[in-house]
Amino acid sequence: MKKLITLLLLVSATSLVFGQSKTIEAFHSKYKEDRDAKVISLNGSLFKLMASIASFDESDEDLKTIGRIADGITSMEILAIPMYKTGFDHKSLDDMRSQLKGEKYEELMTVKEGSDRIYFMTQGTNSQIKNMLVLIKEDDEFMVMNINGSLDMKDLAYLAKQRKNWN
Repeated sequence: MKKLITLLLLVSATSLVFGQSKTIEAFHSKYKEDRDAKVISLNGSLFKLMASIASFDESDEDLKTIGRIADGITSMEILAIPMYKTGFDHKSLDDMRSQLKGEKYEELMTVKEGSDRIYFMTQGTNSQIKNMLVLIKEDDEFMVMNINGSLDMKDLAYLAKQRKNWN
C-alpha cells in the first residue's frame, strides 16, 4: 500500500485550479492545528519548477506529459490525521464523501486493499479535471490530498498507459 501511495503522490505531484470545497475547508479548519496532524502545503512555484525541468528533454514524451501536468498545478495541500486520536471514523469518511458528492464531486476511482481505501474525487468535464481530492484511509490514519489546478484527461491516460514501462 505504501508503494501505491508513493506512486499516487508522484503522479499527483506531476498533476492539477481548485475551488476549496466547503467540506474540505471544514475538515482542514477542524484538524490542521491538531498536535498529531501532518500538514504539507506546496505552492505553484514548485510545480512550475518541475515543469521547467521536465521541458529540458524535448524528445522524451513521458517528461513532456509530466511537465504539462505539473504546469497546471497551482497548489497542493496534504493533511493526515490519526483516526484513533481524533475521533474521525468510517462514518465520518462516508459523510464526507456524501457531502462532496453534494458539491458535485464525482468518484473517479476507488482502490481497496484489505481495510484500506483510496478515493479519487474530481470536478470537471470528461476531458479536463478542474479539482481533485484524494481521500486515503488506512487502519490508523486518514489523509486528504487536495490538488488545485487543471489537468487534461489525455495526459492522465497517457501516464496510465505508460506506467508499465516505469519498472
